[in-house]
Amino acid sequence: MKLIVATVTVILMLSFIGCSPSKKYKTEIEEIDSSLAVLNEIEADLNGIEFDSLQMMVDHVLRNEDSLKKYYHPDTLSLEIGKRMNECKGIRKSLKNLDSKEMTYRNEVEALKTQFTNLKTDIENGVLGEEKIKEALAEEKEALRKLNLSFHDFYILQEREKKYYYSAVPVIDELLVQLKNEAQQE
Repeated sequence: MKLIVATVTVILMLSFIGCSPSKKYKTEIEEIDSSLAVLNEIEADLNGIEFDSLQMMVDHVLRNEDSLKKYYHPDTLSLEIGKRMNECKGIRKSLKNLDSKEMTYRNEVEALKTQFTNLKTDIENGVLGEEKIKEALAEEKEALRKLNLSFHDFYILQEREKKYYYSAVPVIDELLVQLKNEAQQE
């Protein structure tokens, strides 16, 4: 009798271990791990953006715009100067509220990391039922999709605006030097 009870107990324990939530929800845990890897990539890219430099570029463009208003009064605008001024205006407009953007992205990355980590822990500990796991995972993956899309768009935007800055601003700076020299000679 003791042998039967011990055998049944061992079988029950092995079946309990064999059906652990980690094994049962292996696919979901892999999806969470994959999502955490994406978040780490976003965070690494975010850390690579020099927000201070971007802000200095915007400030430089703003100073140039003010100086152009003061010194540049042409009858006609050269195509080259017009193009460069439009590029500078694009920099100013598209890279506004940089502090807010940086903070928002950092907060979203941290919040999603926490959500995915907590979800993984709850799954591994058997706290959630199958329906709740699917619902929570779908919500977090959708939030990650939106963050990834938004951040990717911003990342490409700031890269493009840096290129415009380094091509347009020197032309405007040179023009302003000429205009200021002419104004001093008058």
